[in-house]
Amino acid sequence: MFVSPGLRSFRLPNRSFYYISHSSKIISGNYSLFSKRLFFSGSQNNFNNQYSSNGQHYDPSSATTNQFTYKSVVAYQPKDRDDVIYQKLKDSIMSPTGEDNFFIQANSVSDLYAGVADGVGGWAEHGFDSSAISRELCKTMAQISSTLNPTKIQLTPKQIIDEAYNKIKKEKIVQVGGTTAVATHFNMNGTLTVANLGDSWCGVFRKEKLTYQTKFQTVGFNAPYQLAIIPDAMLKEAAARGGSYIQNVPSDADEYSFQLQKDDIIIIATDGVTDNIATDDMELFLKDKKQETHTDLQQVANEFVTDVVKLSRDPNFPSVFAQEISKLYGKEYRGGKEDDITVVMVKVE
Repeated sequence: MFVSPGLRSFRLPNRSFYYISHSSKIISGNYSLFSKRLFFSGSQNNFNNQYSSNGQHYDPSSATTNQFTYKSVVAYQPKDRDDVIYQKLKDSIMSPTGEDNFFIQANSVSDLYAGVADGVGGWAEHGFDSSAISRELCKTMAQISSTLNPTKIQLTPKQIIDEAYNKIKKEKIVQVGGTTAVATHFNMNGTLTVANLGDSWCGVFRKEKLTYQTKFQTVGFNAPYQLAIIPDAMLKEAAARGGSYIQNVPSDADEYSFQLQKDDIIIIATDGVTDNIATDDMELFLKDKKQETHTDLQQVANEFVTDVVKLSRDPNFPSVFAQEISKLYGKEYRGGKEDDITVVMVKVE
């Protein structure tokens, strides 16, 4: 049994963005300690924690009988941001998803784009808004996706990430930051295409069993691949010290393609989910929800996030992150990992 009396609990460091290439060592700096009290979003406008694209612009009956259709929802909960490092970062504090962000663009019930991005929190300790790059990336990916037409203009998820990232770099919308990214496309033929850069995640569940999933991309523990925007002066300063920042490009993203079936459930999530629970736990959750009657997809997503948040706050829970730390340091740790948690859930109908 992983948890036993006397094991140490831990409070968690932010993720790393700075990598010393010569020693292959992650430089941690002075990591902030996260409070266990969570910030709960309000219920107005962009500050609610749910969104459903189903039928927002399109009548599901408009799809032809041989086309796949999709329902998509989102649920999220940011971590507590009462820490002193956030007090001067107004935009970060006001972000309803914390340093996470998401987009859902339903061009029709049979043509859906969706994704998540997770801003690397270590930048907040240096006075920069860690939510800015994930927010702008998702907003731009949604804008690009809205212009696409399956019979005319088509881009892959990887190309969407590439265009969005280069646009925000060119327009200098973001001062400094780094983010992971997952972008997906669900087409009328039931094909799911995915591009993943970093340690966010996408998984397909068929009859409550994980059938297909993306793989994490990291350069070290708690240091994911990331799209970064870093001023030249900071790059030169790091180089003078013999180091470099983690800077990936969209072409580093892994690409996936999978044929979906009716009633498949697809979960697109930031690492606030996967650092806490294993895919076996996700299967058990979906199985329990399947046995409940009159449970719609939004309710399933809300309850899923609520359950993960509870586990992330539990000092005795044997989270995935705790088990990884135990292996890394040769000592047993326990406890959930408090983090921003964002989940886009899609059902094939």
